[in-house]
Amino acid sequence: MTGEQNRSTDDIGKAESVRRSVLTGAGGAGVPDAEMREISVFQRKLKLCSGGSADAHARTARPILRAGGISAQSRKEVNIPVEIEKSDKTEKKISVIIPCYNVERYIDRCIHSLAVQTIGIEHLQLIFVDDASTDRTARKLRWWQAKYPDSVEIYSLPENRRQGGARNEGLKHASADAVGFVDSDDWTAPDMFERLYGALLRENCDFVNCCAKRAFDASEPLNPRVCEDRRIDVYTEEERRQFLLERLPGGIYCRLFKRGFLEKQIPAFPEQTAYEDNYWMAMVKLAAQSCYVLGSELYYYFVNPESTILSADSKRHLERLAVEEAKLEEYRRRGVLEHYYREFEFEFLRLYYINSLHTFFLRMSKMNGLPFDRMQRAVKENFPDYLSSPYLGRFSALETELLKTAEQELTAEQWQLLAEGYRRLYRPAEN
Repeated sequence: MTGEQNRSTDDIGKAESVRRSVLTGAGGAGVPDAEMREISVFQRKLKLCSGGSADAHARTARPILRAGGISAQSRKEVNIPVEIEKSDKTEKKISVIIPCYNVERYIDRCIHSLAVQTIGIEHLQLIFVDDASTDRTARKLRWWQAKYPDSVEIYSLPENRRQGGARNEGLKHASADAVGFVDSDDWTAPDMFERLYGALLRENCDFVNCCAKRAFDASEPLNPRVCEDRRIDVYTEEERRQFLLERLPGGIYCRLFKRGFLEKQIPAFPEQTAYEDNYWMAMVKLAAQSCYVLGSELYYYFVNPESTILSADSKRHLERLAVEEAKLEEYRRRGVLEHYYREFEFEFLRLYYINSLHTFFLRMSKMNGLPFDRMQRAVKENFPDYLSSPYLGRFSALETELLKTAEQELTAEQWQLLAEGYRRLYRPAEN
């Protein structure tokens, strides 16, 4: 346990009092007793590794703001907005953007974990973007906004724009110097943002990264040391090549970015598609000159079978192919594809082909009708000499076996048998 994690017994007691006030204050208006008990169970399971305080000012809640004039677009397209307008407010330390769509069962757990952050909720701008939810998500958000009017902001979209659109809307309103993202069915360690923000200031880098734990509930303990903390500097061409190959832990949900870096160099998220963060982070890695990795698990990634990424037999899994193809087009447009040909080739083989097969085999029950021919053609047309890649040795043995299918002509029945064998092999360590 590091020095910044150590807290006195009194401080921990204060944090416990704060957490109780989160659950019992304001009479629990808008949150049924059964749900309050569910949060209480979570509260007991979430063993704080450090103390902290939160400030609940009794002020008038801000009105819900609605974004108008946004037309729904085809879900088959990867729609990438040209730019995002920004506000000029600079009051908070961290702006946290939380897209929300029909998460009434999970949102209280998520918000509670943010309310007890040791950095202090008064230093957080919590931006909740309700992506046209049809359940009681909006009602629950309003209850939390009434409790923390100086920290909770709600923006309601008239039409569903999916996570990319919701994140773009949130970025419009981010006013702090640091920006983070949290998924609304996940939750965070109490000291996550304090540690990320401290590292961002201390290291003066473009973004910081912690590790995440895949979890089914709050009883699973976090690993305080997955790997050593490290700084990555990207100033030379060779350093850029190595950074493009880097497999950073977790996703954008366990990272904290300088807002100035995002505004100047990073395009908007693709909208109306899943796997939008694959595109966005690729642009981050192309532009960043430094990052810092904290080797501790500070974020709970909820293994939710109803989520976009984990849902079974969802056609949205096919959208990952269009996202990776859009990345290649953007590399060509920027004139960097040839310069980092081998690095982008490795990325394409891994994310477009290998990871897509992994997803299809585990998430789709029937292989008939899936675009395996399209995937094989894309690999050979974009990278005809991929078999001579100097990075093939970076793939695991299982990844190498999946890549071999790019050269095989298989029938639908053979793909089905391959998928069933893969599931039997992989299921014990799934996800």
